[in-house]
Amino acid sequence: MKTNLSFYIFLPVYLTLLALLCFVAINTGSLEIDFYQIREAIFHYDASNKVHFVVANLRLPRIFTALVAGGSLALAGYLMQAMVNNPLADPYILGTASGASLGVNIAYLLAGSAVTLGIFSISAAAFIGAIGITMLAVFIAMKQGGLVPDRLLLTGIALSSMATAIISLLIYLSDNDNKLKSVVYWSLGSFEKSSWQQLLFPVFVLIAALLLFAFLSKHLNVMLMGEHRASSLGLNLATLRWYIMITASLLTASAVAMAGPLGFVGLMVPHIIRGIFGVHNKYNVTYTVLMGGVYLLACDILSRLLYPPVGIPPGIITSFLGVPFFVYLLSKKNYKFS
Repeated sequence: MKTNLSFYIFLPVYLTLLALLCFVAINTGSLEIDFYQIREAIFHYDASNKVHFVVANLRLPRIFTALVAGGSLALAGYLMQAMVNNPLADPYILGTASGASLGVNIAYLLAGSAVTLGIFSISAAAFIGAIGITMLAVFIAMKQGGLVPDRLLLTGIALSSMATAIISLLIYLSDNDNKLKSVVYWSLGSFEKSSWQQLLFPVFVLIAALLLFAFLSKHLNVMLMGEHRASSLGLNLATLRWYIMITASLLTASAVAMAGPLGFVGLMVPHIIRGIFGVHNKYNVTYTVLMGGVYLLACDILSRLLYPPVGIPPGIITSFLGVPFFVYLLSKKNYKFS
């Protein structure tokens, strides 16, 4: 009853907040647009109209990119925290995002630019880097056939630093100004190059992951009780962990390929959701995806309001908000959910 009540309260509040943020996002920029123009651009699109073009091809794709990237990173963080039973886990701390960044940077430096590569090649490079670093971290963290969560966290941090060092070395050794410009611009995290075409694959991955783990939400809740208790209840931990690793890598890779590195989204949003709805709420997976999108959209709006009209990279905003939150979590004595 409490779960259903929280859902019916959350939904109208969320939709109101989303509509408000979307309206502000469309109106934030060098071109001021009123509500009538937005409606006309959506329902009576005229390709020769400058305002219609800006709304339909620049600002709406940017909004959807922020929503999808935020939802993907938040869900990846939620799954990883459940996998290691530690609220400090997220795609960046476990090295998954850094692996994706390394894959994209290598692809950029080999091919030259996003235009040359295409979004699917960038996503493939990001996924190879993400799954490679994640599997290496898991392999190192295995002990006597079992996964040691604390060891996985420390390994992830070390591998993340190694990936960052390799990226810095590649940038330092690059002798092509155009390649270097593409890498540096992408590394700051940005929604400037958002387009409808690049959203197809990330939307597919996010919907598939949401459906899969909404179905497996009870298994995730059992996993949060701890490894020994989950095993005693008959949960196949090894299989579920493989599902999580592959899904989290795909989610992180698709988000990083679209928008570049955006830290701490996967750390903060799952905590906010668990703080509001409890650790074992059956809708937590859905809430996390929805709230992650809204959080990143709000960060993007804030980045453009602080330094108009260009805006500062949203990755800087997420880091400024995320680091104090991470320090707060470190100050807590109990990291586990169970």
